[in-house]
Amino acid sequence: MKFYDLDVKIADKIAYVLLDRPEANNSFNLNMAQELLYLANEFIEKDEVEVIVLGAKGDKFSHGISELDSQLTDELKQTINLTNEAIKAWAKIPFPVIASLQGECNSLGLSLASVADIRFAHIDATFSVPEVKKGLVPGGGITQRLPRIIGKGPAMSMLLSSEAVTAQTGLEWGLINKVVEMGDVWEVACNQGKRFVEMSTLSMQYTKECILRGSELSFEDGLRLELNMYMLLQTGFDRMEGVNAYLEKRPAIFKGR
Repeated sequence: MKFYDLDVKIADKIAYVLLDRPEANNSFNLNMAQELLYLANEFIEKDEVEVIVLGAKGDKFSHGISELDSQLTDELKQTINLTNEAIKAWAKIPFPVIASLQGECNSLGLSLASVADIRFAHIDATFSVPEVKKGLVPGGGITQRLPRIIGKGPAMSMLLSSEAVTAQTGLEWGLINKVVEMGDVWEVACNQGKRFVEMSTLSMQYTKECILRGSELSFEDGLRLELNMYMLLQTGFDRMEGVNAYLEKRPAIFKGR
């Protein structure tokens, strides 16, 4: 598929995905939503990619949907619905997703960033969900994911006040994993992706599933899920390779099986 509002490159089992509408502050339109949805489904179905690094061109990550201030036309309604579907699909990607964030990350842009497993932000980044002050309810799953990421109190503050928070505050709340003060946040995120792809992708996928599914289960059921995943990996190639590499004092070469 040819992409127009995304810049997509795949190399060495890493997918590098950039939102590519810098002239529109990387706001979502119908085509970008369609491309994001298509791409997520491709990643879910195929196994040639083991890590995704998600970022944006220009000095802002995304304003979400800029037309939210205008009248709700049929096209705008379709864009909102499709963007929600795309974000839901990205949340189902089984392997690690790393987000590189800079400038303003607002509204559905933050909803998309919230499905990433690791989030790096430049020191100048800000995060906000301004829907309430526009008389709207936030979308893209942010009312459910944000409290799970940063806790109910900080999430209430962000979602009800519509005020922007800084990268440093995001770091303190757990919204951001690392703040990059000097250098290129995209480069930092890509380097993390390269480190991930050297690890057992199967182990990372199972660990991610334990965390995400376990958060929706009771504590005891979550422990049971963890034990089941642990036992599943015991006889796999990657498990034996990890043991042998340790005993032979060499780097492990994982195969994802």
